Amino acid sequence: MGVFGIIIIAAAYWGITFLKGLDILSSTNTFYAEYDYSDNIEVSSPVLIRGIKVGSVTDIKIQSINEPILVTMNVSSKYGIPVNSIAMITDKSMLGGKAIALRIGNSQEFLKNGDHIKGEIDNSISDQINEVKDALASTLGKLNKTLDGLNGVLSDENVSSISSTIKNINYASVNANRTISDLRVKLEDITTDLSRLTAELGRTAPQLGRTIDNLSLISDTLSVSLPELLASINVTVDDVNKTVSQINDGKGTVGKMLYDDRMYENLNNSAESLNALLTDLKANPKRYVHFSVFGRSGKAKKSDTKQAGDSVETVIIVSEESADSVN
Repeated sequence: MGVFGIIIIAAAYWGITFLKGLDILSSTNTFYAEYDYSDNIEVSSPVLIRGIKVGSVTDIKIQSINEPILVTMNVSSKYGIPVNSIAMITDKSMLGGKAIALRIGNSQEFLKNGDHIKGEIDNSISDQINEVKDALASTLGKLNKTLDGLNGVLSDENVSSISSTIKNINYASVNANRTISDLRVKLEDITTDLSRLTAELGRTAPQLGRTIDNLSLISDTLSVSLPELLASINVTVDDVNKTVSQINDGKGTVGKMLYDDRMYENLNNSAESLNALLTDLKANPKRYVHFSVFGRSGKAKKSDTKQAGDSVETVIIVSEESADSVN
């Protein structure tokens, strides 16, 4: 029973030291480091070299109020620690927890069991975490504002308006597709017509060439005869100008008719006399002319005209052969 009790006590001690991160089966060196504050370092926190655990923290104590905190750590003796190395308290992971990371120096002299090692606190990760927290907090604030804005935009009225807008867009898209289809058909027709026109132009090209040649000949002819034509027109215009000038001056028959008052009065008097004569002739035709036709054989023998008073009587004797024509 005594031996069994000793075994139980040894196993318990081994289990406690194992939970503290100590390995009683291997030899270790004890080192001490001093810090202004513990930064949440705890007993059994790992001691790391390049991320590999080589020991653990065995004790943390404060000697007095004004003195730094003394941290005791055990490190495997198989690792030689240069005297200018640094024991830095750092974050074990992004999820939390602290560890002591040994930054190995380049000295050729190594620490001995019980020596002090320079202690520092690495706040870079904490600062980065704090910066990330601040950035996340700012982002979350902006995200909340954005969500509030979206909630305001996505009200029932706005959702209805957006749905109506989408329907209108779909309708416009359908109409655009129809229009494009119609334009495609029209473009095909226009292309066909252009092809036909091109073919017809190819067929009529010789005739167009001859027409162009004829136009060139006409142009050449006009260029030759046009000066003569212009000269003749100028002469004619000069003659017309002279004639108009003479008419304006009252010369010639036309000029006298336009500008001579006596000729105008004579013409009026003659017209009035002629009108009176014609009026009386229509009213009393027998007073002026009397026709007698006598049928005789042979040629006309006698033609007498006598005047009685104011009237004139004319007697015409014709042959019987010409009686029908006189009638």
